[in-house]
Amino acid sequence: MLLIAVLLAGCPKFPGSSSSTSPPPPAPHAYYVNCSASAAGDGTQSSPWNSLAPIAAKTFQAGDQILFQRGTSCSGMLAPQGSGTSVAPIVIDAYGSGALPVINGGSDPQVLKLFNQQYWEIRNLEILGGNQYGVFISGNQPSSSLNHIHLLNLNVHGATFASKLRSDSGEVVISTTGLQEVLNDVLVDGVTAHDTTASQGIFVSAGGSWTGNAGAPQSLGNNVTVQNSTAYNVGGDGIMIAETTNGLLQNNVVYLTGLCASCTGSTPNGLWEWYCHTCTVQNNESYANKSWFKTDGGDYDIDYYDNDNVVQYNFGHDSAGYCVSVFGSDGTPSVNSIVRYNVCSNDGQSAAGAYQGEILLYTWNGGSLDGVQVYNNTLYWNPAAPAAAFNTAGVIYAGSGPKIFMNNIIYSTASAFVQTTPDFSLDNNIYWTTSSSGPSWQIGSTSYTSLPLYQAATNQDAHSLFTDPMLADPAYHAAGRSASAFTLLRGSPARGTGAYVCAAIPAVSNCSIGSMDFFGNPLPSGSGFDIGANQAP
Repeated sequence: MLLIAVLLAGCPKFPGSSSSTSPPPPAPHAYYVNCSASAAGDGTQSSPWNSLAPIAAKTFQAGDQILFQRGTSCSGMLAPQGSGTSVAPIVIDAYGSGALPVINGGSDPQVLKLFNQQYWEIRNLEILGGNQYGVFISGNQPSSSLNHIHLLNLNVHGATFASKLRSDSGEVVISTTGLQEVLNDVLVDGVTAHDTTASQGIFVSAGGSWTGNAGAPQSLGNNVTVQNSTAYNVGGDGIMIAETTNGLLQNNVVYLTGLCASCTGSTPNGLWEWYCHTCTVQNNESYANKSWFKTDGGDYDIDYYDNDNVVQYNFGHDSAGYCVSVFGSDGTPSVNSIVRYNVCSNDGQSAAGAYQGEILLYTWNGGSLDGVQVYNNTLYWNPAAPAAAFNTAGVIYAGSGPKIFMNNIIYSTASAFVQTTPDFSLDNNIYWTTSSSGPSWQIGSTSYTSLPLYQAATNQDAHSLFTDPMLADPAYHAAGRSASAFTLLRGSPARGTGAYVCAAIPAVSNCSIGSMDFFGNPLPSGSGFDIGANQAP
């Protein structure tokens, strides 16, 4: 028996036997890179790699770190392989002191590339050059998901691609190509994308690819956030998210977008969302945006296929087109769009695009809008060509959602305030113009040149006023949010004359008007509302 036991002890274990064990995963490892080092090392801190070649040759494991020496620069494309896990993402970061480490992609197609990879966190780098993309993260595996892509504190600039179409290139592009392949948990925080002839500044498209047929894409990603980021001097869009549920765009600054001189087709905006469900756009600044055609060139856009989107507490100014738009197209309604507590100033600066107004609602190609609430916004309207500040003339409506324009201030240098239809309900607004031509309101094909005449003929704006709203610095449109411009002066007729919006739309269950105004002041409860974006203390 002893002999048998000894012999069995030397036999190999067969697969599936209860005593078999799998080898433990390799322990996470930190790899150091200093491209100014004179000799090629082994990746330790005392003997770092001195080029990007060892990174491209290695497949990294969960929990690994790739650390670049601050104050140094590496040339070429950074394309590490491997994926992390939900508890142990792979991290690219900086070490040491000094300026951000630079990855200079030169004329490579991308500077930093991940493909069919997930659970990555990339921090504290300067991404320079590249042709079509600065940062490019994508995949092509059908019916799959890529999770946890976090970009933090990156300076991405100088991509040299000569854009011809919106979204044909960009500084930061995160988008899959596989049919029904989605992205979940995407965070872009503290990223600056700028100074490029490529199209997009920051672009995240989290959903499945198109089938080639009419209608929406096949699937949506989840949890996409772009915050504390900046995009400027770009060919197409500044910041855009698409094909996702639970999207958030907050505390961003976008300006000088749409600069492409040779682009055609679909036109750009500063900061916007497309096919976005349950998405919030708040506390951003968007300005000086351009367009290569007479459409768009706006600050913010709730585009088609969008449901349950809120645009609030934003500052938009000095752009070629509108401040905020709400669109419906492709045989589909955009549902439950809310535009509130925003300040819009001096948009419509293109004579060709001024017709869009400060706030534009529009549908085409069989699209429609089901529920639009526009309330407590302050608009300074100073267009490059005569046009109404609020334009809904080209809209088809569907469903039973509310259609209200309430508690808004339009302070205008032009004569036209609204160009709308009887479908919309307008009330408790303040209108004022400095134009010598006098005021006008257009409902359908009929214009009215006095508020009493307009009220009597249309039953619209019954509690609205044509009077100076008495705003502090009502024409402010400089870069940076002002703590005092557009606030209500003492004695302002806007004080206490606003309506409680939820009382005007009783059919809306769980109605909410938010918690604060543009300036962060708390809202009153039930009554005592001011008109405009400021609730005066």
